[in-house]
Amino acid sequence: MNKEQPQVNPEELMKSIDEFTEAMKKQLKKIDEKEAYFEKRRKPLPEKLYHVTTRQNAQQILKEGLDPSKLILEDREVVSLSDDIDFAMGVAEETQKAKKGNLVVLEIDTQYLTPSRTHNYLMKADPNNPDPFEAAEIHEVHYESSIPPDAMKLISEKNKK
Repeated sequence: MNKEQPQVNPEELMKSIDEFTEAMKKQLKKIDEKEAYFEKRRKPLPEKLYHVTTRQNAQQILKEGLDPSKLILEDREVVSLSDDIDFAMGVAEETQKAKKGNLVVLEIDTQYLTPSRTHNYLMKADPNNPDPFEAAEIHEVHYESSIPPDAMKLISEKNKK
């Protein structure tokens, strides 16, 4: 039996190759974007991070430290920190339902944090989102351990907005 070789149309073949090449370029671009995003997430911790709490809680925290097991608003035992005071203030206003005048800012010296217990989260900016928390690029850190009193100081007793 003599099998005939299929006829190949060079133009159709080139068109298929071009489509495949474009599809691969798009896939590579997506991979590059993801890689860039995760690189940002791996960025080193800044020297200072911030935690916002009520005046009453701050007194106890400054004596005993920040213990994630005592934070009733977290869904797991972590301390939420941010490199952006306004973002931290907004989160505290929302989660603690506290009046603006009752919140204080604690500055955390990150040299006291153990890197393996630290998880960085970088939220990408979405300027079209009306929610201010999602409209800006925010760096949030979850710390899975207690933070000693020596690592923090009170820097503000009023809303910085």
